[in-house]
Amino acid sequence: MVRTNEPVRAARLPQRRAGSPGADRLKGFVALLAILAIVGGVPYILLRFFGTPWPDKMPTSSMLFDELSIRTVLGIIAFFIWVAWLHFVVCLIAEAVAEIRGHGLSPHIPFGGGSQTIARRLIGTVVLIAAGAGVSLPVASAVTTSGPAAPTSVSARHATEQSSTSQFRQTEAASKILAGNQKTTTGVRTNHDHKGQVIKYTEVRPPQGRNYDCLWDIAERYLGEGRRYKEIYDLNKNKLQPDGRRLTNPDLIMPGWQVRLPSDAKGPGVHTVRVSIDDRTGKTTVSTKTTTETRTAVKPTVKSNTKTESKVGGKTETKPSGPTRYSEQGIEPGSSVVIGSAQNDPGAKNVKPGDPNVTVEPHVPGTGQSEHGEPAGGGIQVPEATPVAADGSGINLQQAGIYGFGAALLAAGLALALRRRRGWALGPGPKAAGHRQTEIGLRLASDVPTAQFVDNALRKLGADMTQLQRSMPKVVAALVTDRALTLVLDPYEAQPEPPGPWQAIAEGTRWTLRRAYGPSGEVNAPAPYPTLVTVGQNADGATVLIDLDTANGIVSFGGVNNASRDVVGSLAVELATNLWSEGAHISMVGFGDDLSSLAPNRLSYWIRLDDAMGEVARRTEAQVQACQRRNAGSVAEARMSHPDAALWGSEIIFVSAPPSPEEQDQLNRLAADAQRSIAVVVVGDVMNSPWRFVVDEKNQAVCRLLGLEVDAHSVNPEQFADLVALFDAAEVDARDKRRAEQDMPAYEFSTTDLSQPAPVEVDLLGPVEVDARGAIDEGRVSLSTEIIAFLASQDYGVHPNVLAGAIWPRGISEELRDAALEHTRRWVGVDAMYADESGRWMLNRSVVRVDWDVFRTLAKQATMVDDPRGPLSTALSLVHGPAWSNLPGGRYSWLAASGIERRMVEAVVDAALRLAEASLSHNDGNLARTALQTGLSFSPASEELWRATLRLASHFGTTADVTNVAGQMYAALTKHGAPRGPEAETDALVDELLPGYHRPAQVA
Repeated sequence: MVRTNEPVRAARLPQRRAGSPGADRLKGFVALLAILAIVGGVPYILLRFFGTPWPDKMPTSSMLFDELSIRTVLGIIAFFIWVAWLHFVVCLIAEAVAEIRGHGLSPHIPFGGGSQTIARRLIGTVVLIAAGAGVSLPVASAVTTSGPAAPTSVSARHATEQSSTSQFRQTEAASKILAGNQKTTTGVRTNHDHKGQVIKYTEVRPPQGRNYDCLWDIAERYLGEGRRYKEIYDLNKNKLQPDGRRLTNPDLIMPGWQVRLPSDAKGPGVHTVRVSIDDRTGKTTVSTKTTTETRTAVKPTVKSNTKTESKVGGKTETKPSGPTRYSEQGIEPGSSVVIGSAQNDPGAKNVKPGDPNVTVEPHVPGTGQSEHGEPAGGGIQVPEATPVAADGSGINLQQAGIYGFGAALLAAGLALALRRRRGWALGPGPKAAGHRQTEIGLRLASDVPTAQFVDNALRKLGADMTQLQRSMPKVVAALVTDRALTLVLDPYEAQPEPPGPWQAIAEGTRWTLRRAYGPSGEVNAPAPYPTLVTVGQNADGATVLIDLDTANGIVSFGGVNNASRDVVGSLAVELATNLWSEGAHISMVGFGDDLSSLAPNRLSYWIRLDDAMGEVARRTEAQVQACQRRNAGSVAEARMSHPDAALWGSEIIFVSAPPSPEEQDQLNRLAADAQRSIAVVVVGDVMNSPWRFVVDEKNQAVCRLLGLEVDAHSVNPEQFADLVALFDAAEVDARDKRRAEQDMPAYEFSTTDLSQPAPVEVDLLGPVEVDARGAIDEGRVSLSTEIIAFLASQDYGVHPNVLAGAIWPRGISEELRDAALEHTRRWVGVDAMYADESGRWMLNRSVVRVDWDVFRTLAKQATMVDDPRGPLSTALSLVHGPAWSNLPGGRYSWLAASGIERRMVEAVVDAALRLAEASLSHNDGNLARTALQTGLSFSPASEELWRATLRLASHFGTTADVTNVAGQMYAALTKHGAPRGPEAETDALVDELLPGYHRPAQVA
């Protein structure tokens, strides 16, 4: 069973020693006798042989000039012995008082030096009497004294509510790596200060018996002087530790804490992050050196007894290859990610939906009057934006949605999963009306093009490396910016050369691919890193991902319990919905919310950890057998050489609390098995975890071993509930096949209108395109295109405030809104876009041709003629690709409230079916096939069109043709269809046309 560890009790920590209770008791008695001998024996001897330390009579001046006798010399020596004895007694008293109080180290006694050290050791050894005998002496009872309670819950509320984390202090400021040009660099943020010094840390050792590690011992062990414990305390004061506590007392340190050390620390157990900055060239290199005695489970492919040599700073260092340690190995040039008003509004990351001046409820359809904020009849209902100050205007992804600053890949996976959940419909239906605000926030936060770039770039890399017969590099982390994708490789393994256009930087420890050189289309190849998942953003605005499979063991997220659980929840959601985790299966154990409805094929919920481990072990047994049959050393190797997403899918186990030691050992063994693709993530600190993250109350995650410090993404329980409700509504909408009545456009076209190009053409039946005649700055094209697309979807114009609410859902000033409209108007022409007498903005349909208007006109005309093939063929010729594809990130959130996506799909599917039926009635199989293919290019998950295509192939083709269509259908439904799988009617038709057909396994 999963258990939550009890808070560790505070204690004054005696010196850590090894030994049996009997030996400890003997040492304690010896120390006690030594103290009694010194305290009582020394005065007795001095009094017996030398008398009192003071003279018998008052000294006179003549004594200064008299000859010194032997008795006088001995008296002087005895006097200094008395002084030394008294000084030692004071040291003993100071150490005993500090030990009895049980908190705080003893004050430094002037000229104490070795005397105080000996006194402290004697007092500490006396404590062993209590440890060995098990009696409750006052000194020994300090071990069970309760210290500051660790926070067991943190209510991380957003919006205007106050966070209940006042008991915590401000965390350390985010650090940056400074190059020679004094600009921040894009890289995995290393935990170091602004000077770029050597950062060293160690982990507090576990206790042996009643002997605990303490700062004094750490200072003696690594600095050579116990009195330097204050330096260590100052470096770590108030810093969050993996168990959720903070160092507030120099005596209260717990096993497993990560303690930062001064730069001159050395010895076994010191972890070093070395940052070397060349101010003249701007070259920055980072290397690590780890000297540790900790054992870590390593996959069989890693040799644990070999050593490699590398040169760092001109010196040759020996690095063990196992257990491996990872950190930053190089820095690429700085990025310039500026989104909206991020620089002008540093507190925007805390703004969430529901805050004042951010969102309002959607408008109810008006009565036809031009009242403020109401769309005219037939228009699209969108939220009204409340104008805000000019300095806070613009779309800011820090405010976008409920998913935190920059959670673009997380939101993109959710947005694509939501689109798949709707299947053929693509867009929201009637049931989604109550969840519009959640979907608007989701669309604002998502960056689907970036997610597709990462997915295709990694797949193309895997395909190229396989073709070149090179092994895939072992990836520790990845950095995604608006310019490039950079892979941070394992610095302790030899890496092959990257294929073009990838470039090796930082002495081959990083591979980078500029976005301009990424694949232009979809790549049909296996995803090489299915456990790559976003952690957060670093100081330079780069999205940081880590590969959980590389950890070869448990990845723990300790620190503030609720915050770390929310961060782990975001990892689970992303792995269940992203593009490159195909075939992956996520098991969530012990969490309070069942999220399996977000991705039924990928995500499952468990109460007991042993049940989840048993199921995971059973599923991955097929991987072990397949690796043995193919002579593959690991799943990662076999995944590329023998592609099979269903077989090689990764298993990721998320546990809500630290497991028992026995369960930890079992999980580590499973994760370290190279022939099983298993990763484990645990909420809470696990001391033997290869990667230990610490999450504070502000969602800053730090992993010292990896040199990572990021602003972590998180999803809290309230957000989980909103997402589940949104996906459930999408499921209901997808099952509802009723067609909505299509409205006629406000301006009808005749077929002769298509013979000549229009001054301005707007294409909505596929990727959004605007062909305008004016000039415009390249940076304004995306915004202006969205404005034109929104106006093109409105039949009767729209009030400027409603338009602002759609294009700038987080608010914008009237001045900036009007400026953007004016730039757009000059681009398309002043006669093509205008505001009427009531102030509503609209497109002049006599100048602007919208393909959606033409399509609806032709579809309506087809119902009025005997032979509809002509109008329908012309209408379908306007379709030019998948609906609403390649939309830029953070835009077109108004689609969540408009319903135009679903209406377009309904119209195109109906037109394709009607044209195919009419063509078959005239025995024109080619036209029918073209109509169905056009409809499928617009809605590839429409099973109505696929069933019609199967019947068409059966009517005109052979069994091989039907088999080919069935294969294409199942592949398309796997990629674009809902996770519930094909409809029963579709499977029944396949069984009728192809008896005994073997359906391929569905891979989410």
